[in-house]
Parts: sequence; structure tokens; C-alpha cells
Amino acid sequence: MKTLTTFTAIAALIAGISIAQAQGTMGKTGSSPSGMQAPQTTGNAAFCIPASPGGPLNCKYASMAACEKDAKAQNLNCSPNPKKSTTGSKQ
Repeated sequence: MKTLTTFTAIAALIAGISIAQAQGTMGKTGSSPSGMQAPQTTGNAAFCIPASPGGPLNCKYASMAACEKDAKAQNLNCSPNPKKSTTGSKQ
């Protein structure tokens, strides 16, 4: 009886790991290393505002000040361009 209980516990553990692995890999085509897709962007500048709620980012602002000026008028928020890396880069 003890062997059957141990075997059942091990089988349940293995099944749980298999399910977790399957759930963790679903929908990851074309995603970033963090597992989340980067939003669609237009433009190559450092700062962006959304073209519409949940829509693509309009990245045409070289400075945060310029971005915030347009964003405030439209009641939007600025964000860094997700397609530009600033960590350790020199420009």
C-alpha cells in the first residue's frame, strides 16, 4: 500500500510538471525573452505615445519633454521606445 501511494504521488508530480511546462510554452512565438510581446511601434525615436488605447506606439519624440508636451494635450502617457535598448549603449 505504501508503494502504491508513493508511486501515485510521483506520477501526480510528473503530470503536474508536464502540464506546467506545456502552459509555459504556449503562445511564445515571436515573443521577447521575458515572454511578453513588445508592442508594435512606428518611428525610431527614443520616446513614444500610443496612437490609440492599446494600439501601436508612435515613436517620433527625441526627448521626453517633447513627448510629454504632445501626450499631455491628448491625455496620454509617454514611454521609452521598447525597441531601443538604453542599457550600456552609447549614442
